[in-house]
Amino acid sequence: MKLPYSRRAAVPAAPGPDRFGYQPEARPVPLVRPRTAASQVPKITPVPEETSVTEGTADITQSLGAVVAKYSLDRFTIATSDGLVFASSGGDDTGADAARYSGIFRNDPLSETPGVVMFGLSHEGSELVGIIRSDHPVSEGTRKKIERDADEIIHRWI
Repeated sequence: MKLPYSRRAAVPAAPGPDRFGYQPEARPVPLVRPRTAASQVPKITPVPEETSVTEGTADITQSLGAVVAKYSLDRFTIATSDGLVFASSGGDDTGADAARYSGIFRNDPLSETPGVVMFGLSHEGSELVGIIRSDHPVSEGTRKKIERDADEIIHRWI
């Protein structure tokens, strides 16, 4: 007499090279468009060449604020080479930025820190460090324009 079922348990076939041991049921894959290089780069506000950062300002802080507005920066600080705030556009961390980044610049002027651009300034024999905080990239050309504006500010107010 033959039983309608077998007492042997069914053993699944071993997966081959083109088959996974576990295969979940098929689901539609959502269409995800890859980001293009243009959409990954933040938009940078064009810099108006004719805008003066010293005209119409009452003091050095307002002039540095004008630099921040002109180049769409987060913050701009000028520090002494020994880490003290010389002047700043404002912000809570300007003292810490001056101490940290003037030391970094003094030891390695070519070092790079994400979100921070540094450059050297000189005024009447004193070495200063310009510290730019920005979420968007600052090109070499823009950095040079900021240097010229910072030099104008120092000569106007100091």
